[in-house]
Amino acid sequence: MIISYFAIGALIMFGMEAWIDPNKEKIEEINEEELKFDWITRLFNIVLWPITLAIILKHLIEYLKNILK
Repeated sequence: MIISYFAIGALIMFGMEAWIDPNKEKIEEINEEELKFDWITRLFNIVLWPITLAIILKHLIEYLKNILK
């Protein structure tokens, strides 16, 4: 059970990094600051992945609402 919980967190973190890495320069231009992912951030997201997933879904819904206007 606990292994599944951490596996889901690791998969979400892997997906985030796989999407962010090729788009790193574009994201840094928008945010106007350097994008850093250290091991503490990774571990935090793996352990607390439900919060991370909720934030991702919230922003995805807002993005889709803006596109579909």
